[in-house]
Amino acid sequence: MQIIFIFWQMEVATLRQQVQNLQNSNRQLMGEELSGLTVRDLQFLQSQVEMSLQSIRKRKEKLLAEEIMRLNQKGIDLQKENIELKKEISIGHQHKIELQKKLSWEITSGDGEQASSSNDNEGPGKSTAHDTSERISLTLSLDGADE
Repeated sequence: MQIIFIFWQMEVATLRQQVQNLQNSNRQLMGEELSGLTVRDLQFLQSQVEMSLQSIRKRKEKLLAEEIMRLNQKGIDLQKENIELKKEISIGHQHKIELQKKLSWEITSGDGEQASSSNDNEGPGKSTAHDTSERISLTLSLDGADE
């Protein structure tokens, strides 16, 4: 039992010394407590710091390059979506123009039928005054949709 106790005491002392050494090394890497170092120690410390900086810069450049690629792809995707939306708008505009032409033609031809057969307004294919007024309202509402 005494041997186990001594072993653990030595282990604890060793671990405390390692923690102390790591803390000292960390402080030196942070530029603190450099007064006891030799020129050779300072050169070694400098090379460690430069290697760390190089590693940090490489990681930063990699992350920035990935972010740039991601943003470029997002820009391309948005441009494609924009093109598709413009096509949809153009198609909708063409449909609107076609409907306006059709309504205009129906109104014009409907008035002629109405004048030639005023007694026969209720028959199939005939336009009544009510139908004509609905078409005019629809045309006006379509014109108002442009604004």
